[in-house]
Amino acid sequence: MKKNILFVASMIVASVILAGALSHCGQAVTDFSGKWQVRWLSNDSRNPMTLTQTSGKLTGAYINDAKDPCSVSGDFAAATRQVTLRIACPKWGIEMEGYASLDGKLIVGKYLAYGNAVGGFTMTKK
Repeated sequence: MKKNILFVASMIVASVILAGALSHCGQAVTDFSGKWQVRWLSNDSRNPMTLTQTSGKLTGAYINDAKDPCSVSGDFAAATRQVTLRIACPKWGIEMEGYASLDGKLIVGKYLAYGNAVGGFTMTKK
């Protein structure tokens, strides 16, 4: 358990460093609309997600392992580049919190699923 927490924490620190390094490369991209791939680090599974962004609000659809569509809602805080997502599937839910790269193509963070399962994730924009 402590190893998972340390790993997730190190991933978040790495993403913040990456975001800082990218800030020198140009203007920040803040539109996360489009197709994404979510990679769950605990088991290396991958699932598709589609997001639409209106101002700082995110909505979309996530396809779970059983191929069920799940609703996605969330927020983006531009000042901190923090992304918060909630996935609501028919029998379970996931809360995700991460930080986005300045180019808007990578989100790295941690999740809480089923009420007590924690781990890390990455999201890559297609």
